[in-house]
Amino acid sequence: MAAIVVEGNNGLPSSLDRKYRRLLLYARISTLAMLDYYGKDGLSYQDIKDTLRLEDGSLAPNLLWLKNNHYIRSEDTKVEDRTIVVYYIEEKGEKAYEEIKSWLVRTLHFFGEQKG
Repeated sequence: MAAIVVEGNNGLPSSLDRKYRRLLLYARISTLAMLDYYGKDGLSYQDIKDTLRLEDGSLAPNLLWLKNNHYIRSEDTKVEDRTIVVYYIEEKGEKAYEEIKSWLVRTLHFFGEQKG
């Protein structure tokens, strides 16, 4: 059984903690997960908001943070007679999400072995 080295205040390995401390918020990691899943299709602001059940005051600043840090990008898209903003995951976002997802899977597996 492999040991998981836990360091820092939040239980993350120190290397992951340093890299992704500000990314590990529900709105941010959930947005990356959704955009990773939908890939090239992207998602509208409203789709993200409705799925995550977040208020504008919570979602908008987190999308802006992800965009400003190059995890996602946005594009204006014409739909019928109006323009909507569609969000897409960037390569940096894909890489970060994969590393975090891998860590979570290993952690859940480890605790599953300990319990059973």
